[in-house]
Amino acid sequence: MHLISRAVWSLVGSLACFGATVANAAGVVDMGVVFPRINETYALTDWFPVVFAVQNTELAKNLRFSISSFVRSGPDLNGGLAGADAIHKLQNVNYTSDPYLVYHYLKIVDEGPYELFASVIWASCDESGEQPLFLGNSTNLVVRFNVKKDGQKVDLVAATAAEGQSCPKQGFGLNVTDQTREVSPTLDSRVNGTCAVLASPSPTTTGNPCRVRIDADADASMSAALRTALCKGLNPPSDCPKENAASHQLVVAGVASLATAFGAIGFLLSSFM
Repeated sequence: MHLISRAVWSLVGSLACFGATVANAAGVVDMGVVFPRINETYALTDWFPVVFAVQNTELAKNLRFSISSFVRSGPDLNGGLAGADAIHKLQNVNYTSDPYLVYHYLKIVDEGPYELFASVIWASCDESGEQPLFLGNSTNLVVRFNVKKDGQKVDLVAATAAEGQSCPKQGFGLNVTDQTREVSPTLDSRVNGTCAVLASPSPTTTGNPCRVRIDADADASMSAALRTALCKGLNPPSDCPKENAASHQLVVAGVASLATAFGAIGFLLSSFM
C-alpha cells in the first residue's frame, strides 16, 4: 500500500458544527480482478476482457474508488503494452447493483505471457486534525496469465460459474465502520463531501473477487456495448449498421453514453483498431 496524499486544510470562518457523524451499516467492501485469473492460459480472441468488481456496494459509495491499469507482454514482460492504459473513475458512480462490474477490452494479437497491473485508489476520513479531511491510499493488484492458440476459450460465464472459487491475491477488502464524516471546503481546496471512516486506512482483510459470477445477461450486455463502441469507431466492422458509421468525434461520446446506459456495468474501451 502506498500513501497517496494528505491535503492540508484550513478552517474558514466560524462553523457551528463540522464533521457530523452519520451512522450506517458496517462491513467489508471487496474490490478486485474477476477476470483474467492468475496463471490461467487463454486462447487468442478478437477482444480480451478485463473485469473488476466492487462487492458490498452500499458501503463503497463514499470510498471514491479509482482504478488505473495496463497489460504488458513479452517473455520478460518487456514487450510493450497490449492496448492503452485504462482508467475507471468511480468517485461519482451510482452503484445500481451488487456486485458492480467495471470492465474494458484489449486487443491481444500475440501468444505469450502477459501481466495485468492495476492500481486501485480510494479515499477515507483523516481525523487527525481539527476537522476531517479526505485521506488517499492505494494498493496494487498483479495478475499474470498466458495466451496460446490452444488455450481455454475466453468465456466469462463459464470462467465464473463454479461455486467456491477463491483468488485472494486478485483482490482486497476494506473494513468500513458504521460512521461517516462531512468534509467542508476550505481556502486550500474546494473538495467536499462525505468520507467513510475505516477501521484502518489500509486493507485489513483478504478479498475474493472470484466468487463473483457473470451471468449470460451481463455477458451479453458487455458484448453489445463493445460492438456498439466498435461500430462508432474509426474502422467499424463491415457488418455494422450504416447509421452507426461515425466520425472520430463520436467515439468518446459513444463510450460515455454506454457507461451511463448500462448503469450496473461501468464501460471503457481502452483501444480501437
